[in-house]
Amino acid sequence: MTSDISSIMSKKQLPIDSSGSNTNKQIPIDAVDRLADELASEYSNVKYRSWYCKIIYTFGVEQVLEWRRRALEGREPAKLFSKYAKDAMTYRASRSRYV
Repeated sequence: MTSDISSIMSKKQLPIDSSGSNTNKQIPIDAVDRLADELASEYSNVKYRSWYCKIIYTFGVEQVLEWRRRALEGREPAKLFSKYAKDAMTYRASRSRYV
């Protein structure tokens, strides 16, 4: 599954802001779609696919894959993954208010 995303890294790309300040990085559209589909299927949350796309664009593929890996260690991986992502979005939003 990770190799699928890596294999299309050279295709269509959009700018992302993975660190909150670096907009020079690029992320392939196909990679976002594929990872969002995988997350929606894996966590049985197809209706949240657009939210998965948002967090992938916001934090990058590597960070999302790290949250996914860490969430597998919990009793309820879908809830744990969502907690990681929500906490990161909340922190990012609070940080941007003061910048």
